[in-house]
Amino acid sequence: MVTRIKLEPIAKMLLVVTFVTILIVLIFLGFMSLQGYETLMDESGWILASLVHVPQFLIPFLLIYHISQGNLGKYGFNFRETPHFTHKRMLGIGILFGLAFSLRYIIQIFAGAPLDIPYPVTTLNILGNMLFQGIIVGFSEETMFRGLIQTYLMERLEGNVEIAGQEFHVGTVIAAVFWGCFHFINVLVGMPVDTAFLLVLITSAIGLLMGYAYQETRSLLTTILVHNTIFGIPTLIGYILYFLV
Repeated sequence: MVTRIKLEPIAKMLLVVTFVTILIVLIFLGFMSLQGYETLMDESGWILASLVHVPQFLIPFLLIYHISQGNLGKYGFNFRETPHFTHKRMLGIGILFGLAFSLRYIIQIFAGAPLDIPYPVTTLNILGNMLFQGIIVGFSEETMFRGLIQTYLMERLEGNVEIAGQEFHVGTVIAAVFWGCFHFINVLVGMPVDTAFLLVLITSAIGLLMGYAYQETRSLLTTILVHNTIFGIPTLIGYILYFLV
């Protein structure tokens, strides 16, 4: 297949990312202006994290509805799966990686260090943080970067890029890069610039894998299952160990 790169659809999706990023910055600045901002972040930072994910879902969803004329299934809101990318298999992959990321708790326990629990353990924080890590993160980010951006680019660009023996649609690759670069926004919450660059590289690579799964199934459920379990499982295990240890 001849690769055909058209700048117009790429520019439009870049504009969407830029607009959402500006809204997130404005929400963040609004929170910073509140009295007791630092205390709120230390005690219940998941509230701000959840709020900034609202435009990441709402704006792409409205655009998907408009572009597809209400045919949401065309942009990933369906239950399709393939023999290689079944829902059970993707859930299993997510759980496996979630368990792997949870190993840090074992190291902390044996080292006699306090468990890395992000906020004071209260009922509200447990429910809120689990809601954020186990549902909101994956649902919002996958809707934006796989559902809207990747689908839009795959329908308007032609050609594949061979990576590790697999054919990645150019739209998949560009969407993965967009998703990776989007994580540079973490410098707003104090992440060092060099760490942010490393995060961009890692999430771009993960975005390729997630994007390939979506490319094959055209179902957001495929990637949402992985995304939410990767973050949700360690969060849940952390709270369980907190009460057991």
